[in-house]
Amino acid sequence: MKTAFAAFLAALTLAAAAGAAEPIGGSFLSTVDTVANKTLITGSTNANGLYLRTIATGCAMNLTVSVVPPGTGTPARPIIACSPSSSTITGSAMLPDPLYVPAGWSVTLNTSAGYLYSLYMTYDLVGQ
Repeated sequence: MKTAFAAFLAALTLAAAAGAAEPIGGSFLSTVDTVANKTLITGSTNANGLYLRTIATGCAMNLTVSVVPPGTGTPARPIIACSPSSSTITGSAMLPDPLYVPAGWSVTLNTSAGYLYSLYMTYDLVGQ
C-alpha cells in the first residue's frame, strides 16, 4: 500500500512539474495615459508570434485595441472596443479569451487625444 501511494505521489509531482514549465502572461504592460494613438507591441518585436493572455481597459472616450497585419495599407482589426456610457461615467472592456497574434503583426491602441484611459495587458512572445 505504501509503495502504491509513493508511486502515485511521484506521478503527481512529475505531472505538476511538467505543467509548470510554461509561463502564462510572462510579459506585462500597464499604462495610464492620454496619448491618442500608440503602438503597444511592434511587428518587429513580434518576431515569432505572440499570445495575448489578458487585456483590460478603462476609458473616458471611445478606445479600440487592434491587431495590425504587416504591410502598408492593411486595415487594423479591432479586438477590444471601450466606450463610456456618458460624459461622466467611464467605460471598460476586457479581452474575452486569449488570442494568438501571428508573427509580424503589431498591437495598437487608438482613442481621442487628451482623454484619460488605462490599459493592463499580459502576453507571451513565442520562443521567449
